[in-house]
Amino acid sequence: MDTLINRTVEEFLRATYGEGLVGTITDELATTEESDPVPGRVHGMRMLDRAAFRLVKPTVEMLEDLGAWMTRIEAIRRLLRFSGRDFTDFLLRLEEMPGRAHLVLPNLHLPAIQVEAIGHSIFLTMSPPDAAWRHLLIGIVRGMADDYGALCLISTEGALIRVDVWDTSFAQARDFSLDVAPSEVAR
Repeated sequence: MDTLINRTVEEFLRATYGEGLVGTITDELATTEESDPVPGRVHGMRMLDRAAFRLVKPTVEMLEDLGAWMTRIEAIRRLLRFSGRDFTDFLLRLEEMPGRAHLVLPNLHLPAIQVEAIGHSIFLTMSPPDAAWRHLLIGIVRGMADDYGALCLISTEGALIRVDVWDTSFAQARDFSLDVAPSEVAR
């Protein structure tokens, strides 16, 4: 599983910031691996920390960008779009995401997600609370709002994620069909 996480972070950094940054970070980590301040931390997370430092961005912002980037990968996007007919439905069914992820990646252990809807607001909490997963989820929600064409405000209050949905058809949603194109079957 660590290999998958490492590869995902590396591809995100490469696609977003270029091969030069990935090479620099890889070289830096190779020389400082023994003196890592967080022993046992997945290599991909150390890469993300190092990239955040070099780019003068908070690591949590990098995690959110990673989550949004993942929603643009067609296979992941398709799995996420199966979760709801519109953005609000997608949010309300996020409780199912850890189970669905487990079907595809049995060794990936996502925290449980609790969903509570009050008016136009949907509150998401993860159990056990995990800041990295929370910010990755914020990025996924942001990316899927764009995919569905929804206008929303995403905020955090401690371990709670609050999504205020203002308009579910604010922009043109990306095309989505349950049919698989013949070219995708050949892959």
